[in-house]
Amino acid sequence: MRPIHLIVASLLLCGAPAMAQTSGAASDNASASDTRVACIFDPTGRAGPLFDLFQPYLAQVESWGYDMETRVYADESVAAGDFRAGQCDMAILTGLRTIRFVRFAGSLDMLGGVTSYHEEKQAIDAISAPKAAGYMQQDGYEVAGVTPLGRSYLLARDRDDLTDLDHLAGKRVAVLNYDKQALTLADKAGLSPVPASTTSFGPMFTSGSVSIAYAPALAFEPLELYEGVDEDGAIARFPLGMLSNQVIIREDRFSDRFGQTSREWVATHLFEPAADQARAAEDAVPEKYWVTISDEQQDAYHRLFRTVREQLWNDGWYSHRMQRLLKKIRCDTAPTSAECSLGSEGGAID
Repeated sequence: MRPIHLIVASLLLCGAPAMAQTSGAASDNASASDTRVACIFDPTGRAGPLFDLFQPYLAQVESWGYDMETRVYADESVAAGDFRAGQCDMAILTGLRTIRFVRFAGSLDMLGGVTSYHEEKQAIDAISAPKAAGYMQQDGYEVAGVTPLGRSYLLARDRDDLTDLDHLAGKRVAVLNYDKQALTLADKAGLSPVPASTTSFGPMFTSGSVSIAYAPALAFEPLELYEGVDEDGAIARFPLGMLSNQVIIREDRFSDRFGQTSREWVATHLFEPAADQARAAEDAVPEKYWVTISDEQQDAYHRLFRTVREQLWNDGWYSHRMQRLLKKIRCDTAPTSAECSLGSEGGAID
């Protein structure tokens, strides 16, 4: 098998779109008198970990000559709506949201795409490199930085629902109303999806109006998700995938060079602080809440995830280039995995 950096380079160069210039300062078109508005999603507000994580970045942007105003949103749908409406020049959202702006970058958060911080770093380094610049732009938007948000986990009010996929059939699951992959997963698993938002899914789970939810560990404590698993429930020690935070900008509000300079700065300076923050949240989950998934059931989950990814490949929901990239990264980690010899997601990996 070829070294992963050569595989990634060849994948990104093949049919690469025209790229913006990346040399020079990031602030050629910046006007000191023209304030840019950054809209940041953090469900716990200005005291939250995500807002805090990006403070060094916002300070760096100001050092590049941009006067920044920050607004914090507890509801991601409102932040995304304000960004689309032009009320924000920059937004910090999850990849589950940015896929509707820049499909390639948002597809990083695909179900089972990568499941470790090592694999996610490989992916983020690849898409933050100059060779990938053209893919990070779409329809006047550009993703100007990506950080890990952590593993996404299934939570259940009854731990037996997690240990066997057959037990999930018919159970009510809170599904973020913009998350097509979660809706597809619910359909394939026989779950009954209940529309939710980033502000409503927690109360829905803890009150018992749904039996199943999914979230990164960073959400467990601030959203009090423990209340939903405290008696007989559990959290599956088996990630659905890795989530990310993504800095997305309106290209006409920043210089041509800003996006690439920003991506490289974020990848260099924020990956480890973000990963440390996410790992700390995972480590803080009390052992009693975790349930181990058997090897047999893990295989069943993997087959289910692959079925969902194949469906969304066919639907054109995921970026095929990102989907192929992540399969190559997974198969570099586990070359004997069954999926590596299958023709799914663009073909076998040799």
